[in-house]
Amino acid sequence: MKKILAHLNIIAENLENNSEILHANKINLVIAKLVESNKQCPDATQKIELNLKNRQKAIDEFGYGPADPSQKNEKFWKKKMDMWKVDELSDVKNMLCGNCAAFDITSGMLNCIEKGIGDDDKSFSPLDTIDAGQLGYCRFLKFKCASERTCDAWVTGGPITDKKKK
Repeated sequence: MKKILAHLNIIAENLENNSEILHANKINLVIAKLVESNKQCPDATQKIELNLKNRQKAIDEFGYGPADPSQKNEKFWKKKMDMWKVDELSDVKNMLCGNCAAFDITSGMLNCIEKGIGDDDKSFSPLDTIDAGQLGYCRFLKFKCASERTCDAWVTGGPITDKKKK
């Protein structure tokens, strides 16, 4: 993105130098829109190191898990039952990131996640990864999370969708 912006700046400067102000202004507007759209994505959706750091904090400090949601994970869920003082395992197993009020699956956020995953080698679609992990973005703990997991910060009322955002 930096290279594209640098090239666009050079083009705009050349146009200005050749008295093509109107065209230069159009390019400057495109540059401003690109910069603004790039800022709309949370850093953790674009920087894997930051995402991993925030996810590890969610694991260590907020009980994010289970590690493999396809397994029974009885010890994990028993701990959540005790913490939330829930009597039924089925109740606690339904308190997931996918229905948390902080789980953002708006089209804009999914675009950010897709952009962050990238497809540099064109051998796969980032959407395959998003779909496989049922990924969204945790607005509370600032990382990409999987809908089938949970954490101690879970709040009823989600997820955040385009329809709910309006």
